[in-house]
Amino acid sequence: MSLKCIFCKKPVFGGTGMTVPKQGPAHLVCFQADQALRRTFQHLDISALNDEELLELKELVLAEENFRSRDERDKSSDIELF
Repeated sequence: MSLKCIFCKKPVFGGTGMTVPKQGPAHLVCFQADQALRRTFQHLDISALNDEELLELKELVLAEENFRSRDERDKSSDIELF
């Protein structure tokens, strides 16, 4: 019995194989190609989000960027008094 790659369906054996958690065996190059084509960030599959969730994520990212840029402006405009 040979294990088949979950991406290309060809047999997986030797050092070219790996196991994708909760999915099954795969060739390393097939796995890397799949990861490159997915729209993921830190294990978050952005393509799986619906429109409302995507908008909420966008708002969270913008809020974080604004917070960080405000924090940097505050640091640069501080005047030390002795």
